[in-house]
Amino acid sequence: MSVTRREFLQRTSLAAVGFRTLSRIEPMTFGLCADVHQDVMHDAPERLSVFVDAMSRRQAAFVAQLGDFCVPKPANRNFLDVFHSFDGPHYHVLGNHDTDDDNLTKKGYVRADTRAFWGMEANYYSFVQGGIRFIALDGNDPPGTGSTDYPRHVGNQQLAWLERVLETTTEPVIVLSHQGLENEEGLDNGENVRAVLELANERAGSQRVLACFSGHHHLNYAETVKAIPYVQVNSMSYFWVGEDCENFAYAPEIHERHPMLQFTAPYRDPVWTTVTVDPQAQEITVEARVSTWAGESPTGLGYESPPSRRRGLSPATAARRLRY
Repeated sequence: MSVTRREFLQRTSLAAVGFRTLSRIEPMTFGLCADVHQDVMHDAPERLSVFVDAMSRRQAAFVAQLGDFCVPKPANRNFLDVFHSFDGPHYHVLGNHDTDDDNLTKKGYVRADTRAFWGMEANYYSFVQGGIRFIALDGNDPPGTGSTDYPRHVGNQQLAWLERVLETTTEPVIVLSHQGLENEEGLDNGENVRAVLELANERAGSQRVLACFSGHHHLNYAETVKAIPYVQVNSMSYFWVGEDCENFAYAPEIHERHPMLQFTAPYRDPVWTTVTVDPQAQEITVEARVSTWAGESPTGLGYESPPSRRRGLSPATAARRLRY
Protein backbone atom coordinates (compact mmCIF):
# COMPACT_ATOMS: atom_id res chain seq x y z
CA MET A 1 0.00 0.00 0.00
CA SER A 2 1.53 3.33 -1.07
CA VAL A 3 1.56 6.26 1.34
CA THR A 4 1.48 9.87 0.19
CA ARG A 5 3.87 12.44 1.67
CA ARG A 6 0.95 14.15 3.41
CA GLU A 7 -0.22 10.88 4.98
CA PHE A 8 3.34 10.12 6.13
CA LEU A 9 3.68 13.52 7.80
CA GLN A 10 0.29 13.18 9.47
CA ARG A 11 1.18 9.77 10.90
CA THR A 12 4.65 10.73 12.12
CA SER A 13 3.25 13.92 13.64
CA LEU A 14 0.59 11.94 15.50
CA ALA A 15 3.21 9.53 16.80
CA ALA A 16 5.38 12.40 18.02
CA VAL A 17 2.44 13.98 19.83
CA GLY A 18 1.74 10.64 21.50
CA PHE A 19 5.32 10.31 22.75
CA ARG A 20 5.39 13.91 24.00
CA THR A 21 2.08 13.40 25.79
CA LEU A 22 3.31 10.20 27.43
CA SER A 23 6.62 11.69 28.54
CA ARG A 24 4.82 14.42 30.49
CA ILE A 25 2.67 12.01 32.50
CA GLU A 26 3.48 11.24 36.11
CA PRO A 27 3.23 7.58 37.23
CA MET A 28 -0.41 6.61 37.66
CA THR A 29 -1.89 3.73 39.65
CA PHE A 30 -5.37 2.29 39.09
CA GLY A 31 -7.26 -0.78 40.27
CA LEU A 32 -8.98 -3.48 38.20
CA CYS A 33 -11.25 -6.25 39.42
CA ALA A 34 -13.11 -8.85 37.40
CA ASP A 35 -15.71 -11.57 37.78
CA VAL A 36 -16.79 -10.75 41.31
CA HIS A 37 -20.06 -12.63 40.62
CA GLN A 38 -22.31 -11.11 43.26
CA ASP A 39 -25.08 -13.47 42.12
CA VAL A 40 -22.98 -16.57 42.86
CA MET A 41 -20.58 -15.61 45.64
CA HIS A 42 -22.03 -15.36 49.15
CA ASP A 43 -19.50 -12.79 50.38
CA ALA A 44 -19.10 -10.72 47.21
CA PRO A 45 -19.93 -7.39 48.95
CA GLU A 46 -17.24 -7.97 51.56
CA ARG A 47 -14.68 -8.90 48.89
CA LEU A 48 -15.50 -5.81 46.88
CA SER A 49 -15.26 -3.64 49.99
CA VAL A 50 -11.72 -4.90 50.67
CA PHE A 51 -10.76 -3.93 47.11
CA VAL A 52 -12.32 -0.46 47.32
CA ASP A 53 -10.68 0.23 50.70
CA ALA A 54 -7.28 -0.88 49.37
CA MET A 55 -7.57 1.34 46.29
CA SER A 56 -8.62 4.29 48.46
CA ARG A 57 -5.53 3.84 50.63
CA ARG A 58 -3.38 3.68 47.50
CA GLN A 59 -5.04 6.86 46.24
CA ALA A 60 -5.70 5.11 42.94
CA ALA A 61 -6.58 7.38 40.04
CA PHE A 62 -9.66 5.25 39.33
CA VAL A 63 -11.12 1.77 39.65
CA ALA A 64 -12.79 -0.36 36.98
CA GLN A 65 -14.61 -3.68 37.06
CA LEU A 66 -14.31 -5.90 33.98
CA GLY A 67 -17.68 -7.62 33.97
CA ASP A 68 -19.63 -10.53 35.47
CA PHE A 69 -20.36 -8.13 38.31
CA CYS A 70 -24.08 -8.33 39.10
CA VAL A 71 -27.44 -8.55 37.37
CA PRO A 72 -29.63 -5.42 37.49
CA LYS A 73 -32.09 -6.39 40.21
CA PRO A 74 -32.99 -4.23 43.24
CA ALA A 75 -31.47 -6.72 45.69
CA ASN A 76 -28.05 -5.95 44.20
CA ARG A 77 -28.24 -2.21 44.83
CA ASN A 78 -26.22 -2.37 48.07
CA PHE A 79 -23.49 -4.36 46.31
CA LEU A 80 -23.30 -1.78 43.52
CA ASP A 81 -23.13 1.00 46.12
CA VAL A 82 -19.96 -0.57 47.55
CA PHE A 83 -18.20 -0.11 44.21
CA HIS A 84 -19.53 3.40 43.80
CA SER A 85 -18.32 4.32 47.28
CA PHE A 86 -14.79 4.66 45.90
CA ASP A 87 -13.89 8.33 46.23
CA GLY A 88 -12.87 8.82 42.64
CA PRO A 89 -13.86 7.80 39.11
CA HIS A 90 -15.21 4.27 38.70
CA TYR A 91 -15.88 2.51 35.42
CA HIS A 92 -17.82 -0.56 34.28
CA VAL A 93 -17.36 -3.14 31.52
CA LEU A 94 -20.28 -5.39 30.56
CA GLY A 95 -19.82 -9.15 31.09
CA ASN A 96 -21.78 -12.02 29.61
CA HIS A 97 -23.35 -12.99 32.96
CA ASP A 98 -24.54 -9.48 33.79
CA THR A 99 -27.82 -10.12 31.97
CA ASP A 100 -28.60 -13.58 33.45
CA ASP A 101 -31.98 -14.37 34.96
CA ASP A 102 -32.36 -15.07 38.67
CA ASN A 103 -31.54 -18.76 38.11
CA LEU A 104 -28.23 -17.74 36.47
CA THR A 105 -28.88 -20.10 33.59
CA LYS A 106 -30.25 -18.00 30.73
CA LYS A 107 -30.85 -14.47 29.56
CA GLY A 108 -33.19 -12.57 31.86
CA TYR A 109 -32.23 -8.98 31.12
CA VAL A 110 -30.86 -6.99 28.20
CA ARG A 111 -27.69 -4.92 28.19
CA ALA A 112 -29.66 -1.68 28.41
CA ASP A 113 -31.13 -2.86 31.74
CA THR A 114 -27.70 -3.53 33.22
CA ARG A 115 -26.22 -0.36 31.78
CA ALA A 116 -28.97 1.75 33.35
CA PHE A 117 -28.64 -0.02 36.71
CA TRP A 118 -24.89 0.50 36.81
CA GLY A 119 -25.08 4.08 35.53
CA MET A 120 -23.21 3.51 32.26
CA GLU A 121 -23.85 5.95 29.43
CA ALA A 122 -22.96 3.48 26.65
CA ASN A 123 -22.15 -0.18 26.13
CA TYR A 124 -18.66 0.76 24.93
CA TYR A 125 -16.83 4.04 25.43
CA SER A 126 -13.48 5.67 26.12
CA PHE A 127 -12.16 7.95 28.84
CA VAL A 128 -8.90 9.70 29.63
CA GLN A 129 -7.07 9.38 32.94
CA GLY A 130 -3.56 10.59 33.57
CA GLY A 131 -2.95 11.37 29.92
CA ILE A 132 -3.85 7.84 28.80
CA ARG A 133 -6.96 6.97 26.80
CA PHE A 134 -8.72 3.89 28.15
CA ILE A 135 -11.08 2.10 25.76
CA ALA A 136 -13.80 -0.06 27.31
CA LEU A 137 -15.18 -2.62 24.86
CA ASP A 138 -18.43 -4.59 24.92
CA GLY A 139 -17.82 -8.19 23.89
CA ASN A 140 -21.50 -9.14 24.07
CA ASP A 141 -22.67 -8.15 20.60
CA PRO A 142 -24.74 -10.80 18.80
CA PRO A 143 -24.58 -13.50 17.60
CA GLY A 144 -24.26 -15.94 20.49
CA THR A 145 -21.78 -18.77 20.06
CA GLY A 146 -20.91 -21.88 21.99
CA SER A 147 -22.96 -24.26 24.09
CA THR A 148 -24.40 -21.54 26.35
CA ASP A 149 -25.29 -19.22 23.46
CA TYR A 150 -23.70 -16.32 25.28
CA PRO A 151 -22.54 -13.67 22.82
CA ARG A 152 -18.77 -13.21 22.69
CA HIS A 153 -18.43 -10.90 19.75
CA VAL A 154 -17.55 -7.30 18.87
CA GLY A 155 -19.84 -6.25 16.03
CA ASN A 156 -18.93 -4.26 12.93
CA GLN A 157 -20.37 -1.01 14.27
CA GLN A 158 -18.25 -1.25 17.41
CA LEU A 159 -15.17 -2.23 15.40
CA ALA A 160 -15.62 0.84 13.19
CA TRP A 161 -15.99 3.02 16.31
CA LEU A 162 -12.81 1.51 17.77
CA GLU A 163 -10.85 2.27 14.62
CA ARG A 164 -12.14 5.88 14.59
CA VAL A 165 -11.09 6.41 18.20
CA LEU A 166 -7.62 5.03 17.54
CA GLU A 167 -7.24 7.14 14.40
CA THR A 168 -8.17 10.41 16.13
CA THR A 169 -6.72 10.13 19.63
CA THR A 170 -3.26 11.48 20.42
CA GLU A 171 -2.95 9.71 23.78
CA PRO A 172 -1.39 6.30 24.38
CA VAL A 173 -4.11 3.65 24.78
CA ILE A 174 -5.00 0.87 27.22
CA VAL A 175 -7.92 -1.42 26.30
CA LEU A 176 -10.33 -2.93 28.85
CA SER A 177 -12.68 -5.79 27.99
CA HIS A 178 -14.50 -8.68 29.62
CA GLN A 179 -13.75 -11.51 27.20
CA GLY A 180 -10.12 -12.04 26.26
CA LEU A 181 -8.98 -10.72 22.90
CA GLU A 182 -6.27 -13.37 22.47
CA ASN A 183 -7.89 -16.47 24.03
CA GLU A 184 -9.77 -19.01 21.90
CA GLU A 185 -12.54 -19.06 24.54
CA GLY A 186 -12.72 -15.27 24.55
CA LEU A 187 -14.11 -13.24 21.67
CA ASP A 188 -15.04 -15.29 18.63
CA ASN A 189 -13.59 -12.50 16.47
CA GLY A 190 -10.68 -11.52 18.70
CA GLU A 191 -8.38 -11.65 15.69
CA ASN A 192 -10.38 -8.83 14.06
CA VAL A 193 -10.13 -6.66 17.18
CA ARG A 194 -6.41 -7.34 17.48
CA ALA A 195 -5.95 -6.35 13.82
CA VAL A 196 -7.46 -2.92 14.54
CA LEU A 197 -5.13 -2.44 17.51
CA GLU A 198 -2.10 -3.60 15.52
CA LEU A 199 -3.01 -1.25 12.68
CA ALA A 200 -3.11 1.66 15.14
CA ASN A 201 0.46 0.86 16.21
CA GLU A 202 1.56 0.54 12.61
CA ARG A 203 0.00 3.86 11.62
CA ALA A 204 1.53 5.63 14.62
CA GLY A 205 4.97 4.18 13.98
CA SER A 206 5.14 3.47 17.71
CA GLN A 207 3.37 1.48 20.38
CA ARG A 208 0.17 3.49 20.60
CA VAL A 209 -1.69 0.56 22.28
CA LEU A 210 0.27 -0.11 25.48
CA ALA A 211 -1.69 -3.09 26.84
CA CYS A 212 -5.06 -4.85 27.00
CA PHE A 213 -6.66 -6.13 30.23
CA SER A 214 -9.57 -8.59 30.32
CA GLY A 215 -11.46 -10.85 32.73
CA HIS A 216 -13.88 -13.70 31.98
CA HIS A 217 -11.49 -16.66 32.12
CA HIS A 218 -10.77 -16.67 35.90
CA LEU A 219 -7.09 -17.31 35.18
CA ASN A 220 -3.73 -15.72 35.93
CA TYR A 221 -1.61 -15.23 32.82
CA ALA A 222 -0.33 -12.74 30.26
CA GLU A 223 0.51 -13.14 26.59
CA THR A 224 2.09 -10.78 24.08
CA VAL A 225 0.85 -10.80 20.50
CA LYS A 226 2.65 -8.57 17.97
CA ALA A 227 4.15 -6.38 20.71
CA ILE A 228 0.83 -5.84 22.53
CA PRO A 229 0.55 -7.44 26.01
CA TYR A 230 -2.78 -9.09 26.84
CA VAL A 231 -3.18 -9.48 30.60
CA GLN A 232 -5.83 -11.70 32.16
CA VAL A 233 -7.33 -10.19 35.34
CA ASN A 234 -8.20 -13.11 37.59
CA SER A 235 -11.62 -13.43 39.17
CA MET A 236 -11.99 -11.75 42.52
CA SER A 237 -13.86 -14.78 43.83
CA TYR A 238 -13.36 -18.26 42.33
CA PHE A 239 -12.56 -20.66 39.53
CA TRP A 240 -15.59 -22.40 38.01
CA VAL A 241 -15.22 -26.20 38.11
CA GLY A 242 -18.74 -27.10 36.96
CA GLU A 243 -21.35 -29.62 37.94
CA ASP A 244 -18.98 -32.59 37.71
CA CYS A 245 -16.98 -31.31 40.70
CA GLU A 246 -18.99 -30.41 43.78
CA ASN A 247 -17.14 -28.41 46.41
CA PHE A 248 -18.77 -27.61 49.75
CA ALA A 249 -16.16 -25.19 51.07
CA TYR A 250 -18.50 -23.30 53.39
CA ALA A 251 -21.16 -23.98 56.00
CA PRO A 252 -24.27 -25.88 54.81
CA GLU A 253 -26.57 -22.89 55.33
CA ILE A 254 -24.38 -20.77 53.02
CA HIS A 255 -24.55 -23.36 50.25
CA GLU A 256 -28.28 -23.68 50.74
CA ARG A 257 -28.73 -19.95 50.14
CA HIS A 258 -26.20 -19.88 47.28
CA PRO A 259 -26.68 -23.15 45.34
CA MET A 260 -24.25 -22.29 42.49
CA LEU A 261 -21.39 -21.90 44.95
CA GLN A 262 -20.83 -25.67 45.18
CA PHE A 263 -19.65 -25.70 41.56
CA THR A 264 -16.77 -23.34 42.27
CA ALA A 265 -13.29 -23.51 43.77
CA PRO A 266 -13.37 -20.26 45.77
CA TYR A 267 -10.42 -18.08 46.63
CA ARG A 268 -10.05 -17.60 50.38
CA ASP A 269 -9.24 -13.88 49.93
CA PRO A 270 -10.33 -11.48 47.20
CA VAL A 271 -8.01 -11.17 44.21
CA TRP A 272 -7.63 -8.10 42.03
CA THR A 273 -5.09 -6.30 39.87
CA THR A 274 -3.23 -3.09 40.78
CA VAL A 275 -1.57 -1.44 37.79
CA THR A 276 0.95 1.40 37.67
CA VAL A 277 1.94 3.10 34.41
CA ASP A 278 5.35 4.78 34.62
CA PRO A 279 6.07 6.90 31.52
CA GLN A 280 9.65 7.71 32.48
CA ALA A 281 10.54 4.02 32.78
CA GLN A 282 8.27 3.16 29.83
CA GLU A 283 6.88 0.38 31.96
CA ILE A 284 3.56 -0.95 33.22
CA THR A 285 3.78 -2.74 36.57
CA VAL A 286 1.16 -5.25 37.72
CA GLU A 287 1.38 -6.03 41.44
CA ALA A 288 0.99 -9.52 42.86
CA ARG A 289 -2.08 -10.42 44.87
CA VAL A 290 -1.92 -13.98 46.22
CA SER A 291 -4.62 -16.00 47.99
CA THR A 292 -5.22 -19.71 48.63
CA TRP A 293 -8.09 -22.05 47.87
CA ALA A 294 -11.05 -22.15 50.23
CA GLY A 295 -11.71 -25.87 50.42
CA GLU A 296 -10.27 -28.16 47.77
CA SER A 297 -8.29 -26.94 44.77
CA PRO A 298 -9.64 -27.74 41.30
CA THR A 299 -7.08 -30.53 41.03
CA GLY A 300 -8.13 -31.94 44.40
CA LEU A 301 -11.74 -31.94 43.20
CA GLY A 302 -10.79 -33.98 40.14
CA TYR A 303 -11.22 -31.08 37.72
CA GLU A 304 -9.60 -31.84 34.37
CA SER A 305 -8.37 -28.67 32.73
CA PRO A 306 -8.96 -28.32 28.98
CA PRO A 307 -5.89 -27.18 27.03
CA SER A 308 -7.00 -23.54 27.06
CA ARG A 309 -7.07 -23.53 30.88
CA ARG A 310 -3.83 -25.32 31.67
CA ARG A 311 -1.99 -22.08 32.29
CA GLY A 312 -2.58 -19.61 35.05
CA LEU A 313 -5.02 -21.68 37.10
CA SER A 314 -4.30 -20.25 40.56
CA PRO A 315 -5.96 -18.07 43.22
CA ALA A 316 -3.60 -15.21 42.51
CA THR A 317 -2.48 -12.29 40.38
CA ALA A 318 1.19 -12.57 39.39
CA ALA A 319 3.62 -9.67 39.48
CA ARG A 320 4.42 -8.52 35.95
CA ARG A 321 6.47 -5.83 34.24
CA LEU A 322 5.37 -4.85 30.76
CA ARG A 323 7.78 -2.76 28.72
CA TYR A 324 6.69 -0.51 25.86
